[in-house]
Amino acid sequence: MNPTCSRFLLLALLVAMVGPGHLLAAPALLVGSAAGVPGTTVPVPVNFTTDTNAPSLQFDLLYATNYLAPGAPVGGSALADQLVFYTNGVLPGVYRILMLSFSNAPLTNGVLVYVPFTIASNAPDHDEGLSLSNVVVSSPDGFAVPATASGGVLAIATPPRFTAIARTNGGVTHLQLVGTSGRTYVLQAAANLPPPQWTALQTNVATNGVLGFDDPAPVGFRYYRAVVVP
Repeated sequence: MNPTCSRFLLLALLVAMVGPGHLLAAPALLVGSAAGVPGTTVPVPVNFTTDTNAPSLQFDLLYATNYLAPGAPVGGSALADQLVFYTNGVLPGVYRILMLSFSNAPLTNGVLVYVPFTIASNAPDHDEGLSLSNVVVSSPDGFAVPATASGGVLAIATPPRFTAIARTNGGVTHLQLVGTSGRTYVLQAAANLPPPQWTALQTNVATNGVLGFDDPAPVGFRYYRAVVVP
C-alpha cells in the first residue's frame, strides 16, 4: 500500500475514534473587566479555561502606569496546589506572574488570580485597557501548550451622585442621578446596613450626564446605591 495512503487512513481512523466533539481546545486566559473610583483598590480577575492537563503557566499583565499601581495577587479557584510567584520589576507597566505545582496538579477552570490595582486619586473618568503577553502554559513533562489570551478593561469612573428621590402616586420610588455621559450604571438596594445585602434592581445609561431609576415595589426602609458597569 502507498505510504501516503496509509498515513491518510491512519489519520482518518484516529479522527473517527476520537470524534469531533472530543477534540481538545487550547487553554484560554481572559482578563476580567472591573470598575472602580479614583483613590480605591480594585481586584481584577484573570480567568482560565482548559480541558488539557496544565500544571504551570506564566503571563505578563500589561497596564498603563499613569494612574494604576498593581499589588500582590491573590490566588483564585483555578489553582490546585500551585505556588504563585510575581514580580513587578520586569519593565514599567509589565506585571509578571508565574504559577507552579511541585506535584504536577493540573490547573482547573476558574479564576487564576485576582490582581489588585490601586487607582490614583487624580485619575480622570476613563477606561484603562489591560492586556496579556508572554503567556506560557506547560504540560506535566515541561512542554509548551498552545494557549490563547484576551485582555479586559478597568473602568475608572467618578462616583455617581443622587440628585432626587420621590414616591409616585402608584407607589413607585423614582431616583435621579448625575453620572458620566455614556456610562452604564446599575441601581442596587439593601434593607439593612451593615452588613449590606445588595440586590440589583435596574440598569440604565447616563444620557447627557443624567439618568433615572425606578424601584417598582419598595418594601419598608431601603438603602440605594448606583455602581458602574464595566
